[in-house]
Amino acid sequence: MIIAYLRVGTSNKEHLEIQKDEIKRFASDHQMNVDKWVTDVTIGFGKGKEDERNIDMVVDRMQKGDTLIFLDISRLGRTLSEVMAIMSRCMEKGVQVYSIKDRYALDGALNLPVMGSVFNLVTEIEHSLMSTRTKEALTHKKNTGGPLGRPKGSAAKQSFLDAHKEEVISMLERGDTVIEICKRFNVSRNTYYMFKRNYGL
Repeated sequence: MIIAYLRVGTSNKEHLEIQKDEIKRFASDHQMNVDKWVTDVTIGFGKGKEDERNIDMVVDRMQKGDTLIFLDISRLGRTLSEVMAIMSRCMEKGVQVYSIKDRYALDGALNLPVMGSVFNLVTEIEHSLMSTRTKEALTHKKNTGGPLGRPKGSAAKQSFLDAHKEEVISMLERGDTVIEICKRFNVSRNTYYMFKRNYGL
């Protein structure tokens, strides 16, 4: 059985048809006929993962030789652990997995757990998930009228550290901790680390 999986957020349901068209094109190019379409609609950005997803139930019922197709690897979950859990179950069952945009083809020819390339694969998946979550967050903010871009004040605090560069360096030289420096100048760790990167400290 060949199963096509679609996943969208409540704020971008228009992407459903885009995913479906891409999967249909892929199936046609590879002489496949999709037997079943499965869809998950996420509750909303920032509300955590769903307790029960259709993809989980479908994978549980799939058998050796079945095929799962989806647009990209980030469709399988919001976190790396969710994605790897689905992929691991598919491989244990002997289910072939095709991720169209990522050009992943996980089938019997690839013994993923013992392949050295698994580390590169995990890194790529994590990057893909981060990119997808960022895009979903921006889409959600646009649709709800929320502010876009860096929070107000962060640039000003960065400039504040720049103006006190010598004092920051002096604190570093005498062994002051990150917490002490951030507290002294009332800045976040992210702002502090950005300052360090900018000056190669």
